[in-house]
Amino acid sequence: MRVTGLKDTVATLRKMDNETQKQLRKDLRSTIKPVAQAIANDVPQTPPLSGMNHNGVTRWTGVPKVGVQFRTGGGRTRAILSMRFTGGTRGTGGIGFDYAELAGSSRRPGARFSKVYDRAGSPGVQHAINGQGKAFNRGIRNAKQIRGRGGYFAYDSAVKNYPMIEGLGRRAIKKYEQDANAAIRKARFGF
Repeated sequence: MRVTGLKDTVATLRKMDNETQKQLRKDLRSTIKPVAQAIANDVPQTPPLSGMNHNGVTRWTGVPKVGVQFRTGGGRTRAILSMRFTGGTRGTGGIGFDYAELAGSSRRPGARFSKVYDRAGSPGVQHAINGQGKAFNRGIRNAKQIRGRGGYFAYDSAVKNYPMIEGLGRRAIKKYEQDANAAIRKARFGF
């Protein structure tokens, strides 16, 4: 058996690897980001529980921040797409969305006292925590019903949009494969 064009094909793949991966990430981001933003927009602007309407760290901020990340191989997971929805951080926004999204998913025992927060113009407020976590989780479950134990707002919406997200991802990857095949054909045969 005589192998011809192998050296050219390997050289093309090495050159193409970084360029096509960057293009694949760009295509996936531009395709998936609007869907991720639509999922974030499904999160209600108003707090699901009346106690979340305050100016403290755990306040409800409405629509979360969206992050979309892609991997093209390697690592511990086979997933190439991850979406991240966060309410904020202590410096830039409330984390009430993060708490509400994961209500009931933690088995870790709660703290005895809340962190110090400002409420209704009174600075330095702190309260004892006597089972409020369980009551909070029950309240979120009553405010937004979902099946299973996943997230209540963004995750629930993402699961409902999964077929569309998967279809868009498959289409971008198919285009990536076609571009790679065309580059190899051009390197080997000149057309």
